[in-house]
Amino acid sequence: MVKAPTKTETTASVMDAWSMMFAPQARMAEAMIGQNIEMLDFIKTRFERDKAMLGELAEASDPIEAAKLWQDFWSRLFTDYSVETTKLASHAGEIAETALRSATEEGAALMTMVAKKA
Repeated sequence: MVKAPTKTETTASVMDAWSMMFAPQARMAEAMIGQNIEMLDFIKTRFERDKAMLGELAEASDPIEAAKLWQDFWSRLFTDYSVETTKLASHAGEIAETALRSATEEGAALMTMVAKKA
C-alpha cells in the first residue's frame, strides 16, 4: 500500500518544484536587467557629454573654435556608440547563453516533476 505524502512532504515538493522553475527565470531576468542598466548608464553619460558640449559651444569665441568643438563632439560620439554597440553585442551573446541554459534547466525541472507524479 502506498503511503500518502504528509503535508510537510507536499509543501517541500511544491517548494522544490517552484525553485527548479523559478531559478532559471530569475537568472534570465537578472541578465536582461543588467543589459538595461548598461544602456541607461550609457545614455546618462552620453547626455551629460552632449550637455557639456552645448555649454562649451555657447562659450566659443569664434567660428574656428566652434567648428573644432563640433568636430571633437562627433568624433567622440561615434567612438562612444561604437564601444557601446560592442558591449551590447557581448551582453546579447551572454543573454542568449543564459536563455538556452534556462530553457534546458526548465525542461529538466518539468521532467523531474512529471517523473515524481508518475
